[in-house]
Amino acid sequence: MTIKRRERDVIIEGLLSCNSCAEAFPIIRGIPRFVRSDAYVRSFSAEWNIFSRTQLDFQENRETFVTKTGLLPEKLAGSVVLEAGCGMGRFLDVVSRERSATVIGFDLSLAVESAYANFGSRRNVHIVQADIMKPPFSQDSFDAIYSIGVLHHTGNPEAAFDRLVVLLKRGGEIAIWVYLKPRLPILSDFYRIFTSRMPWSLVLAISRLLVKTYRLQSMSNYLEFILPISRLPDPERRLLDTFDWYSPRFQFKYRTPEVMAWFRRVNLQDLRVLSFPVSVSGVKP
Repeated sequence: MTIKRRERDVIIEGLLSCNSCAEAFPIIRGIPRFVRSDAYVRSFSAEWNIFSRTQLDFQENRETFVTKTGLLPEKLAGSVVLEAGCGMGRFLDVVSRERSATVIGFDLSLAVESAYANFGSRRNVHIVQADIMKPPFSQDSFDAIYSIGVLHHTGNPEAAFDRLVVLLKRGGEIAIWVYLKPRLPILSDFYRIFTSRMPWSLVLAISRLLVKTYRLQSMSNYLEFILPISRLPDPERRLLDTFDWYSPRFQFKYRTPEVMAWFRRVNLQDLRVLSFPVSVSGVKP
């Protein structure tokens, strides 16, 4: 390791050397970087730096975390926990409140900048920029792994899930939440054929225009069908969610049996289907 700048016990700028692969990876602004760019997730880089603190409601995030993972933060005491796709860190906040837990969050996007700004100062939080398809961690490293709303935004969600299972210790639990596949096609998926290919800045501008129809849509079910937007009452959250719908390059959706098949295929045990679809957890035997 080469240290270029340190602040107290935190390395701000430096270089990590890999003996086995003979590569070197930079530490930039306190974050180890195992990728050269944010690749296909550039819209998330923009999203979580523009809305870096929009979702920082601890009580709401704790309830969401428990509902979508089945994990209780207090039960993670003394554990080494991995969040795959940490975004701006809303769930890192929840898990790291259990101070004896060590929490590592990684993300392919530059959302790691916001996560580091929000929670990087906590001694039990570590943030890394990395690709879920090439995670820079040893197998059997983590007591618990969770991924909330992330796998369905990768090019191959099932393969991404497999990469995470390898990192889990025996007896450890993995929990994921992915989008539910609707029974009937929805118009926003048709629009995404076009919006997912646009520059993120244009999609954000379109989303700003769409959310201005919120009050009109409250009076017209027809308009709500033609121009789907988030129905959240808070204007900033509404814009964030609408942009999040239309901007990602990948957005797969699943039924519960499909996701259960992922868990069974890699021989996970004690499978649980949680109340919020599609949320599933399992234990590595």
